[in-house]
Amino acid sequence: MPLLKPDYNKFLSSRINFIEPSPIRDVVAKIAAKSRTTRVISFAAGDPDPDVIPRELYGEMARELFAKEKKSVIYSPADGLPELKEEITVFMREHEGINTEPGRIVVTIGGSQAIDVLGRLLLDPGDIVVVENPSYVNTILVWRHYGVTVIGAPIDEEGIITENLEETVKKLYSEGEKLKLVYTIPTGQNPSGVTMSMERRKHLLEIASKYDFLVVEDAAYNHLVYEQVSIKPLKALDSEDRVIYIGSFSKIFGTGLRVGWIEAPQEIVVKARNALGPMTMCPPVISQYIVLNILRNRLYKPIREKAIAEYKAKRDLMVSSIEKHLPGLKHTKPIAGMFVLLWLPSNINGVAFAEQLLEKYNVAVVPAASFYTDGSGRNVIRLNFSMAEKELIEEGVRRIGMLLKETT
Repeated sequence: MPLLKPDYNKFLSSRINFIEPSPIRDVVAKIAAKSRTTRVISFAAGDPDPDVIPRELYGEMARELFAKEKKSVIYSPADGLPELKEEITVFMREHEGINTEPGRIVVTIGGSQAIDVLGRLLLDPGDIVVVENPSYVNTILVWRHYGVTVIGAPIDEEGIITENLEETVKKLYSEGEKLKLVYTIPTGQNPSGVTMSMERRKHLLEIASKYDFLVVEDAAYNHLVYEQVSIKPLKALDSEDRVIYIGSFSKIFGTGLRVGWIEAPQEIVVKARNALGPMTMCPPVISQYIVLNILRNRLYKPIREKAIAEYKAKRDLMVSSIEKHLPGLKHTKPIAGMFVLLWLPSNINGVAFAEQLLEKYNVAVVPAASFYTDGSGRNVIRLNFSMAEKELIEEGVRRIGMLLKETT
């Protein structure tokens, strides 16, 4: 008698219905398949350029650590190496103007785990959170998984439009609802590349105080600023300890290291440590030691300076190529981060356009509709410049223009 294969769907939890696939991963998979036979010009990634990262230095550090540091091959504390947390406080003070202490730091597996664990700690089914519209798609997906209502607040070239945000909060309160928190990427926002002005940063904190909600500041791109502008992290402006700060070394030291952190009040830090222990035991220990060595030896600044010089040149080339080959199309002009947002003509579907672009012209972009909370952005695509090959940026943009001529 043949064995019956189980119907696995009936064993899945109801929570799984809240999990949607990441559109970025879908594009990456298609690029990988296409790249087996064809050279692809990719504007799809969210990574730093591997050639900017001192990989040989990391290799030397790793070899020395494995040879001399016994603790590099065993668990660290769940909330990270104590000495790394100490160095992170020095880093935040010197480079962010934020005074903190090791007891307020939890080391995480990149910024993504910080987003997830904060969702676990702070959000209940039915809670309401506000994000920028558009915002980082994985935050939207992860928090919706917890049964949360995610509302988008519009942005412009100065970041989240705080006047609109306040009207949204007022409306919620008039309907008997309460806002739990606002999630923002104030510098080099993903996907738009927009940076919030100082005036709006201050106004956001005033609104948070007035209506008693928290602010989660995702600082992933704080250290990739290409112009001489006077901006401070929200946390550095926070007089009420209302801002929970998510830091990450991924965009400077490499996404593969997977080292980020949360800076938060003790009440949240204790709960985060309790949650992370059973979940992951600890962040990757060898990566923690590599980051520790970088910070201790004051190597952050030269690594960052090299990255900024390279990415600024790529950004300039991408923006000038858009203006040359896609005249009249709306696009962002980022002063920080890794991304440019491009608006196609309103009758063009970004998902279909991206598929045709990859299939016909071997250029990869990310459709931006999933970054929006309200179903808008159907004609918007995200372009990454940090990972793109400099000599192919203009050609890739030119091919976007070629497909546009065929479809309009």
